[in-house]
This record gives sequence, C-alpha cells and structure tokens, in this order.
Amino acid sequence: MKEFELLRLADLNLIEFWRESSKWIPNTEILETHETVFIDSGIDFPGCSLVFNLAKDPIEQPAEFLTRSKAFFSSRKRGFSLLLRGHCDQNIIQYCKDQKIFLVGDQPGMVLDGKAKGGEAPAGAELRWVNSAKELQNFKEVAAEAFMDLAFPREVSESYFTYAERVLSPFSMLATVYFDGEASCCAMVLLSHGIAGVYWVGTRQKARGNGLAKYCVQEVSNAAFDMGARKVVLQASKFGSPVYPKIGYREFTTYPHFICASK
Repeated sequence: MKEFELLRLADLNLIEFWRESSKWIPNTEILETHETVFIDSGIDFPGCSLVFNLAKDPIEQPAEFLTRSKAFFSSRKRGFSLLLRGHCDQNIIQYCKDQKIFLVGDQPGMVLDGKAKGGEAPAGAELRWVNSAKELQNFKEVAAEAFMDLAFPREVSESYFTYAERVLSPFSMLATVYFDGEASCCAMVLLSHGIAGVYWVGTRQKARGNGLAKYCVQEVSNAAFDMGARKVVLQASKFGSPVYPKIGYREFTTYPHFICASK
C-alpha cells in the first residue's frame, strides 16, 4: 500500500468511526455535503459534535470552510470540534491558529503494517471479547473512568454505550482486559475500507503501569488482521503515543483537534 493510499483510507476509517459511534446516541444528525461531514451529536458536549473535511485537495478558502461549519452548528446552538488532517488541511489549521481557536491537541496518527509482536499477556491479565450487554457494561465503566483524564466527562463517555444493540456489530470488536479479576482496560477496533482503526483505548488509573493497554491494543490489532484488514491505524493520546511503537506502530500523520464556538 502506498503512503497516499494509507492516508486516504485512514481518514475514511476515522470518519466512519465517528459516524458509527455517533449513531449509538439517539437524536444524532449526520450530514455530508461539499466533501464535508457534519455530526451533530445527541450529547450537548463540543467534543462529540464535529466537522471533518474529506476533500483530497487543500482547501483554498479556509475562512469559508469555517463559516459553513459555524452556520451548521449555530442554528443548533452547539459548540463543536474541528477534526483536521495534518497531511491535507494545513490551510485550515493555520487559519484556526491565526483566529486563536482553541487547539485541544495534535494527535499522532499511527499505523501498524503487520501483526504486532508484543509478547504474552501481563501476569494477572485476561482479555475477554465483548459479546453481550453485561460485558458491554464492564467496557463502559472502564472507558468512562479512563477518558475523564482526556477531558471527557464520565456521563459523556457512558452515553455511547447505553444501547448494546446499537454498539455490537459484525464489523467491530470490543475487548476488555480484566486484571486480577477486575475490568481494568478496554479497546475497540472498527473495520472499514479494507483497513481497521483502534479506538476507545483506556485503562483505569489504579491499573496503569502494568502493560494492559499495550497488550489490549496488540490483541485487537492482531484480531483485525485476522479478519482481513490490510493495515491497522489509530490516533494516539498523550498516554498511548509512547506505548504503541513498542508493538510496531509508526507515526504517519497528525490529526489536530480544535474546539470552536458556533457564533
């Protein structure tokens, strides 16, 4: 796979994750127009409603792009996120910085080109795949606690996993790692466009430092390859970015994330 193909497929998988996971929440609205995807989440939290540019060529009028984005959310009276691509959206990124729009982070986009070789499970750890509402409840509790350290309120994370019939599907896999018998770490992998993306990686505070996230990402990544994925990608948080290279991930782009008011 050539690098430009990887970049395109990674973008498509990322927005597919946001489309799919947003559908887990009732009253979400999704609109795609002018190669732009707007997601108005059913949750009144700007980190969950977003704009994503899918144009292959750089946007020459970033002010117009931002005006359209604000117009969509202004009528809905919501703040929102701009999830941008370091490899394709530099004009928009620079414009946002010039306008002093709040930059939440600049997450590294990472790819695994072949199966991870991270070794055996840490002592006391057991990975279980999520196949029922009860198992999803344990996944939800881990994710809700872990993502508080990424500025996601607990109730926001929990809202994504309320309806098991919406979450569980044949094109995604969720896993929970139990450490000394307690649900302690989680990760999800979503297959689309011939590749897979890893999302919702998190570890409870008291279980950190035991290699659980490394092991969990290793296992869900390898499961994705077993299901036919050509590559596996992820967007690394500040916690994950030093961990994933240890199992073979390499950085190939960045995804700047801005929070924007609608007025």
